[in-house]
Amino acid sequence: MPLTAAMARFVDVAELIRSRAELDDTLRDLCEDYRLARELLLNAKKEKPRSTKNISEYSSLVDDLEDEIMRYLVNVKQHPET
Repeated sequence: MPLTAAMARFVDVAELIRSRAELDDTLRDLCEDYRLARELLLNAKKEKPRSTKNISEYSSLVDDLEDEIMRYLVNVKQHPET
C-alpha cells in the first residue's frame, strides 16, 4: 500500500494521512513517491559493492520527500477545506 511507509514514518499523523489520502491525489502521490524512494534506498544499501553515491542521492530524496509531506500536511491542517 502506498501510504504504509509514510504512515509508519509519521505515526502521529498517520490517521490524517490515511483519511486525507482517500480524496487527495497529491498526498497519495507524495506517499507513493516516498515509498518508492525508501525502497530504492534500502536496495542501494543492500547492493554489493555499495554505491555511496546512490545511497547519498536516495537518502537526500527520502529526506526531501519527508519534508514535503510534512509541509503538505501542515498546510492541510491549517486549511482543511482545500
